Amino acid sequence: MSYVLFTQKSLAMSANVSQVPKSDPPIALFALMLGSVFWGLAWWPLKYFGQQGLDGHAIALTAYALVALVSLPLIWRERHEWRGEWRLLLLIALLFGIANFLFTWSLMVGSVVRSMLLFFLLPAWGVIGGKLFLGEQLGGRRLLAVALCLIGVFTIVGGFDVFDTPLSFADAAAFIAGIAYTGAGITNRKAFDIPMISRTLVAFVGCTGVALLGLLVHVPTIPVISVSDMFLLLLYAFIWLIGGTLLTTYGVTYVPASRAAVMQVLELIVAMISAVLIGGEFLSIGEIVGAAMILSATFIEALSAK
Repeated sequence: MSYVLFTQKSLAMSANVSQVPKSDPPIALFALMLGSVFWGLAWWPLKYFGQQGLDGHAIALTAYALVALVSLPLIWRERHEWRGEWRLLLLIALLFGIANFLFTWSLMVGSVVRSMLLFFLLPAWGVIGGKLFLGEQLGGRRLLAVALCLIGVFTIVGGFDVFDTPLSFADAAAFIAGIAYTGAGITNRKAFDIPMISRTLVAFVGCTGVALLGLLVHVPTIPVISVSDMFLLLLYAFIWLIGGTLLTTYGVTYVPASRAAVMQVLELIVAMISAVLIGGEFLSIGEIVGAAMILSATFIEALSAK
């Protein structure tokens, strides 16, 4: 997620079942819930940094790059385990990088609620991608989840009025980020030999790499910020991003994937409620109806995975 940005919700749906313990101790459930709260509120510091003159590109080149520097030695230490699947690891990094880079930017410049809802089309893309690339079976409930997602997003962006005006940059970025994120999750399901630490931390490396490539077409203006704001940026990198990632990774390791996917809907709910109460955003009727459809689709898809 940035978010992520995340960032690691898809590990819940992509983890190899044989690698996930059957039990789900209370501490793992609590970690998963707390991680969802972390990510659901991630828009808050991002909006603040945006007010200080930083854009999504600058955040990726600073906060994400700092975490990537810490992550690289840990990933390299596991090279003997992922060497045979290094291409998949690079693909995970690229897809997660695109997702986090675009979603960070979307949250900073657009409506938090719209960005979250457009990003959370994960059930639809997951079902479609699972069928196309993994040969997964599509039952009636999973097709219903896809239909609800697509109708929900159509409602959110304004129904047929969307054809009169192009999507905003924030809307398009969140939409593409969700597709890239799902692609990373599908790749995760194929990368059986890559340790979870590498699969998790490579997202930060990928986001930094995408940001560096982005310098070829856009050079962000990084203003002179105060010492206190620099300290807050460091806290965001090493407390918010790393802390949220560790909490979520621990949770999805010990909680069954379908249950974890349902519980992580809390992230979307926290983001929506906080955006209204703290961010002063307003939910239109279309956004409320669309949100209900997407939430319903998420529950249906999670139950279908059992």
